[in-house]
Amino acid sequence: MKLPFLGIERGWPGPAGRVEIGVLVVVVVAGLTFLAASSPGVQFVDFVRFSERARELWTGGHLVDRLYPVGYPAMLAVVAPTVGDALVAGKGISVVAAALLGLGVAHRLGLGAGTFVLCAHSMLLAGSTEGTDMAALSLSLLAVVYGDRPALAAGLVAAAVLTRYTAIAAVPVVLLRSPRRSMTLGLLLALTSPHWLTALCTGASVLPDQSENITIAAGAPVPLLSLETLRRWPRGFWLALTAGLHEPATWLGLLGFAVALCRGAWASRRVALAVLGFGLLHAAALGLAFSNERLALPITACVSIGAAWLLPSRWLFGLALVVGVVNARLPGDNVMEAARARAVAQLLIAEPPGPVITTSPWFYRWDGPWVVGGIGLSGLGAGRSMTPASLRGAMQQTGATLVALEVSRTRRAAPGLGALLSGPPPAGWTSVGQPRGWRVWR
Repeated sequence: MKLPFLGIERGWPGPAGRVEIGVLVVVVVAGLTFLAASSPGVQFVDFVRFSERARELWTGGHLVDRLYPVGYPAMLAVVAPTVGDALVAGKGISVVAAALLGLGVAHRLGLGAGTFVLCAHSMLLAGSTEGTDMAALSLSLLAVVYGDRPALAAGLVAAAVLTRYTAIAAVPVVLLRSPRRSMTLGLLLALTSPHWLTALCTGASVLPDQSENITIAAGAPVPLLSLETLRRWPRGFWLALTAGLHEPATWLGLLGFAVALCRGAWASRRVALAVLGFGLLHAAALGLAFSNERLALPITACVSIGAAWLLPSRWLFGLALVVGVVNARLPGDNVMEAARARAVAQLLIAEPPGPVITTSPWFYRWDGPWVVGGIGLSGLGAGRSMTPASLRGAMQQTGATLVALEVSRTRRAAPGLGALLSGPPPAGWTSVGQPRGWRVWR
């Protein structure tokens, strides 16, 4: 097929050779490892919860959670003790997941596609940051790309769903692509049984609790199955699409999909439709709640793949390297909060272990290989009426030995603690340290 406006020949994107795949893996692993090392400390606030849950899994606790399935904490529970550091394990899982995504896409659609899918700024962040983002995306998107292999696709999509519930958007596409749908569905149910059987046996809900996410989107508590949620959905769907299509890499991908769907062979169109369909289903799911660039990551990845139908593979590989280098120089999210929380964690390394009361979800400290959070001040019930005296009582009640106050959050949520934020220390309080933006007391 010839594209007159580009003057090049394009047909079905050919698979990459072994040497090309080797080059791709080396480039991806080296680049993302460098980015991960350049951003030490916790960069994704939910990781603290994952690390705590991974530690609890070793004692048979917290098998079911209302927000996250057990897959990612289980991976962390295995890898963290092996490497001796939960944070290194989390970043390593993301780097490996990104490399596998690039390898799988390159194996099917060529070196350029395998590299270009990872060059967007949000993809680079996800591939070098701890958390479920890249792991769930890699597993679900590879399940779609390899949808014509029933056993492999079922295993990949099952692992994706056990890593993050939103990966269920890939299930309809995988079933439609499968030449043996009954087998794929049966394997999917069997492989996800650790989750739903445990939920049924413990009386927990098999489905995630999305009430908080829907409340954020609606501004008030609203049921998922309601006319209000349905009324908001078109706008939510549009916001999800715009969040996923905000980077230039996706614009080139959209043009490539137009070429594939209008002028490609039927086999080429089937793969293009599957990848694009997964992205649209993910956007449809996000439309029920809320979206941001991180949550819309599968949309960005799916649409970026479309560039494989537009440019020759090695041209696309070169372009991806240039775009990736430019995007790697852009700052990440929450850089300041992450750096300040890391300073607090380093300060507390010399302190004896024990519970810590805090006003910030970013607080964490080390407990062996694990990253653990603190006791939230909001959960103690006093709120804005909390004073240094009542805080001391809360410490005695909870067994906490330290208090870590993030200055800005404390001023908003507990103004009664102002004496602990500035000026001389109140009677009976000893300062442990004052990292920028924080006050730590015993």
